[in-house]
Amino acid sequence: MIYRKATAADVADIATLHAKSWQQNYRASFSAHFLDHLAFENRLKEWENRFQHHTDDQFVLLAEDEGELLGFMCAYFDHDDKYGTLLDNLHVSLQAQGKGIGTKLMTALAQEILAIDSGNNFYLWVLDTNAAAIAYYEKVGGVAIERVESNDIGDKTFVKIRYYWDDASQFLDNMKDKTVHK
Repeated sequence: MIYRKATAADVADIATLHAKSWQQNYRASFSAHFLDHLAFENRLKEWENRFQHHTDDQFVLLAEDEGELLGFMCAYFDHDDKYGTLLDNLHVSLQAQGKGIGTKLMTALAQEILAIDSGNNFYLWVLDTNAAAIAYYEKVGGVAIERVESNDIGDKTFVKIRYYWDDASQFLDNMKDKTVHK
């Protein structure tokens, strides 16, 4: 398994995994038509835009095994004055879940936050229908601090939950403890 920063050449693979993740996890949040016919193009346009208009605060990291994309994360440093860095995307392929890839990607983000002397805190949004992700974020110390109705992605209104970590250093310490006690 290798972890590396993404480049524009990775856009199609990222969009494919992103759309598949939505198809597998958000059937209760988006219409079948959107997921089955529009999600890939939606994500491809989004990722092309992100790499065509790359900003210094954007950090995209991939997890690959023998050239196959198994997971990725995208974050924006100091995105919010109150909540800090936004972990905008964290997706791991279904066949690779449970192997620690998500934790390694989040650990890399926490390390990067500390290395660039960004604020120590970070957060993400997760749709309330993604029970597996919610359980995972709670397992790794995330605190659900708000629920809001939204329609900023997909084709239906949904509820999303803000999960928050107030200290990247503490997150890293907690991950070391979990690794030691496995």
